[in-house]
Amino acid sequence: MKSKKIASKDYFDTAPANKKDDVALIICSSGTTGLPKGVQLTQYNILFTLDSNLEPTSIPMGEITLLTVIPWFHAFGCITLITTTVLGTTLVYLPKFEENLFLGAIQKYRVLMAFMVPPLMVFLAKHPLVDKYDLSSLMVLLCGAAPLSKDTQDLITERIGVPIIRQGYGLSESTLSLLVQNDEACKPGSVGSIKLGIYGKVIDTETGRALGPNQRGELCFKGDCIMKGYIGDTKSTQSMIIDGWLHTGDIGYFDDDFEFFIVDRIKELIKYKGFQVPPAEIEALLLTNKKINDAAVIGKPDEESGELPLAFVVKQPNVELSEEEVIKFVAEHASPAKRLRGGVIFVNNIPKNLSGKILRRELRELLKNRRSKL
Repeated sequence: MKSKKIASKDYFDTAPANKKDDVALIICSSGTTGLPKGVQLTQYNILFTLDSNLEPTSIPMGEITLLTVIPWFHAFGCITLITTTVLGTTLVYLPKFEENLFLGAIQKYRVLMAFMVPPLMVFLAKHPLVDKYDLSSLMVLLCGAAPLSKDTQDLITERIGVPIIRQGYGLSESTLSLLVQNDEACKPGSVGSIKLGIYGKVIDTETGRALGPNQRGELCFKGDCIMKGYIGDTKSTQSMIIDGWLHTGDIGYFDDDFEFFIVDRIKELIKYKGFQVPPAEIEALLLTNKKINDAAVIGKPDEESGELPLAFVVKQPNVELSEEEVIKFVAEHASPAKRLRGGVIFVNNIPKNLSGKILRRELRELLKNRRSKL
């Protein structure tokens, strides 16, 4: 049978498109406080984000082999997949994290750059299996989804010698990153500066007043990367986007050089005797202990103090570690409000979503179940 080449226009009519309003993707929110919501991203959201990511680098992107295990149903995974495809980058994708597979892929494919989340960074910094693989090809680690401590970053640099470790900050609701570190040296713990074309501010959580440098408040952003809204959930959309500003629910601040720093989630702050204690700061401290593999901190309800910091701790394999030892370690290195007055619970693993964020609601449920059995 002889084929006949017919122009596609004879069969298909292009539909009129409103790039500013038409939804191109529906991806998932992080789901750290409840069920994930459907985030509607428009064509223009994606085009704006792609354009902001297509900046020239010292290494041609077509010559880079990049590794990721970030799920594609979140913005971090989905938009970076689209970006790397546009740039012609070789992408090695692992559908799930498995220790030997992850390290073996870096060694086998001579991976130069990897998209990371803090739990994977902790793995590179502390797991004994890392020393059995050749990771010398790694030149750049790009970390997002949750705050990365300076101590973990320093451990990786010292252990495997990765010259460039960069953090960024964004949400599914903002299509991808809002804040990025540039190629120049950034301050320890910084997640970078606001990307071109985006507006940002820090507001007082009580009054809504805009704050100045080095004042902690809620991070808010505005720009063409902000989602259209949550599908089928007008109420949540209206509470998240007010007068065009995306209210992130994250506490942070910017310094005199307009570099931003993330402290914690508003809803996750521990209220101890009038103090607002960020769990992430205690967790970062715990991870500097060589006997601790992973850790998470929540507030334990207390009638007198409101909440007491309590740590869930995963020990390193084949080590002895007591509750008293952990409590003493924190007391020696932290201010009084951050001491583990709620105690320590040893667990086999810390529950996290697929983008690496701690599921504190599951830890609160675990604590509740333990208390009901007493």
